Amino acid sequence: MPTIVEKSVEIAAPVAEVFAYVDDFTTTKDWMYGLHRIDPVGEQLRGVGATYDGVMKLGVSLSSRIRCTGWEQDRLIELTSISGIRNTQRWTFTDLAADRTRVEAWINYSLPGGPAGRAIASAVKPFVSIAIAHTSEALVRNIEER
Repeated sequence: MPTIVEKSVEIAAPVAEVFAYVDDFTTTKDWMYGLHRIDPVGEQLRGVGATYDGVMKLGVSLSSRIRCTGWEQDRLIELTSISGIRNTQRWTFTDLAADRTRVEAWINYSLPGGPAGRAIASAVKPFVSIAIAHTSEALVRNIEER
């Protein structure tokens, strides 16, 4: 059963700065709650086709290989899993003028079925709202303090 999570934040920084920060995989562990590891697969580090292996720890370890499937400078980053835990992340960026940016996150994930999937889901569920709040706060704080 897929779960969809949506969150929107406003950041006091220009859209180009916000986009560059989110687009840089080396900063992701600084703001994404539960991200234990993210490693590029291959030479391409950004844009459509860039691929990463990642591990999230949200009560249990969840592994995925994700690939960038949508990328528009200062507007959109979309990542879709190609193995592991099924998920799609879509990050959109809106220039609000006066050096403010709205970032909207849309995340769709599915855990495996059966008894193992139910056990994983019950372990992950309490961490989802914590992860969303922490990720949003850290993203805003890290960019605004730069």
